[in-house]
Amino acid sequence: MKYIPEELQGREITLEHLNLSEIAWRKNDALKLVGHLQSKGAFILGGDVLKKEIDGYRHNYDSWYLNPENGDAIQSAEHARSCINKYPDGDYAFVFVVA
Repeated sequence: MKYIPEELQGREITLEHLNLSEIAWRKNDALKLVGHLQSKGAFILGGDVLKKEIDGYRHNYDSWYLNPENGDAIQSAEHARSCINKYPDGDYAFVFVVA
């Protein structure tokens, strides 16, 4: 992801254990990333939710999506925040899809 701010670099969670090249972010880092993406005018199309298990993070089959025709970058950030904030702090991580 080209929009990672310096303060978050190195804090990502790799998903190599799932044979995926995606990266995920713990809740507080994910919320910081949403703010950064919003400041850059990036549209957050959606994301996936993962839950920490004994052997690493696994998809919990929850996700969110916002069609670009239904909002702007600010609305996409608000939608992402709302979805992320549904989860308690702790063992959840979030993968972003950014336009």
